[in-house]
Amino acid sequence: MLLLIPAGLSAQRFTGGLMAGLSASQVDGDSYAGFDKVGLQGGVFVYTLFTENFGAQMEIKYTGKGARKKTNDEDPAVYKLALHYIDLPLMVFYRAKSKYIFEAGLVPAYLFEAVGEDSGGKLPQEYMTEFKKFDLSWLIGFRYQVNKNISAGMRYSYSLISINEYPYTPPYYTWIGNLFGYNIGDYNNYLTFGIYYQFP
Repeated sequence: MLLLIPAGLSAQRFTGGLMAGLSASQVDGDSYAGFDKVGLQGGVFVYTLFTENFGAQMEIKYTGKGARKKTNDEDPAVYKLALHYIDLPLMVFYRAKSKYIFEAGLVPAYLFEAVGEDSGGKLPQEYMTEFKKFDLSWLIGFRYQVNKNISAGMRYSYSLISINEYPYTPPYYTWIGNLFGYNIGDYNNYLTFGIYYQFP
């Protein structure tokens, strides 16, 4: 659904919107750095215009997150973590010069499946129970309006709360984690790239 509310709030118009794209993620707190876990994302969105250029948007979408260790001849050990989330991004946006859209907000998320793999194969499911079902991230993003119905963009998100209960030792954090003073737990750290289609 796409909800448009003019500044005077005198009328409402409902339309639909779909989005799809890719994610590139890592888990801050484990010992592997880099956005090496590639996943999919896709869902629907709805937004409200408060003024001609300023509004709010909500989405319901699937996002694949997790971590993946790079392998090479010197270090062939395998580690993969796939975290499957339903995300509910809530954000405000500002449209500049009709083409450039700047976004910021929060992403409540529900983890419905976690799958791990190492050099010995798929990890037992009991190892995955350490991951919390609820995550909350912040996001910032940018989109470009390609035409009247299509826009494309990129977002960066980072968890505000730890996604698991297991304290890895020693933890490794990127500069974002260090900036927030994290010293225990794991956090989703990910980029998303999406195409947004608004129904005519």
